[in-house]
Amino acid sequence: MRKLRALLFALVPLAGFSIEVQPWFGDVYEFHFLGRYAYSFFDRIQNGFPQLTSQFNSHVAYLGLDFSPSPEWSIDYDLQLAATTQESFNFRSTAIQGRYLWFDDIVGDPISLATGFNTRFTNSASLHDVSCPYHSNADFEVNFSLGKEFDASESWRFRAWGFGAVGHGIRGSPWVRAIVSLESNIDDEHKFALYAEGINGYGRHTRVNIDHFNGYAKMRNKSIDIGFRYGYRIGVWGTLRAEYIRRVLAKSCPQVVNTVMISYLLPFSL
Repeated sequence: MRKLRALLFALVPLAGFSIEVQPWFGDVYEFHFLGRYAYSFFDRIQNGFPQLTSQFNSHVAYLGLDFSPSPEWSIDYDLQLAATTQESFNFRSTAIQGRYLWFDDIVGDPISLATGFNTRFTNSASLHDVSCPYHSNADFEVNFSLGKEFDASESWRFRAWGFGAVGHGIRGSPWVRAIVSLESNIDDEHKFALYAEGINGYGRHTRVNIDHFNGYAKMRNKSIDIGFRYGYRIGVWGTLRAEYIRRVLAKSCPQVVNTVMISYLLPFSL
């Protein structure tokens, strides 16, 4: 089914926040399990004090589950575990999101358009870790995503999409974040994407106290990451993907961050 083929690549989220962001949903009553491992490293915090004296390493495992109870609704759940230079292996955060699909270009609409709301809960110990991108113990976001596929026979050949969100935690100031992505699909087996992801926080503080850090809720931080990924569909067994991300702009946050990721998506039904 064409919608499932699109899903095998569409349902893999990007770095950092990890909940679903693309404007295409899965088949009704089918689950999609995502497992992902990400390794990041950097050696400097822009505007940080006291400055790092050695390389900072971060290992994060992501587990996600997505389900569409109807063609218009999608619910997804995310769990993150982390081990970093600053924090021993521990639970980092969990999130749940609901989204509604207003338009679907796969069934004939001019574009796909989805809106959503998510809530993320973050462990207090993780908020003291400068590599953790979240703001407070409970963060809330409203978001939208829109995109368009360009067909070749029964599957899409190229597509472009964008995502935007506004968020606020239980303390501090709001933030905005956005993603733009261009993707290609060869024979519904090899899939490539080039994307950019950015976030801007509106807190008052610009200096990052690394030894007494407590999340980005009150920080005036900004970052832009550029990423490239390749996905290979293993028949009915899902999609295996490799990804590389590099931070090209950083203000009041880790800079020149390099991230490599491996992920696997498995669709199944009960």
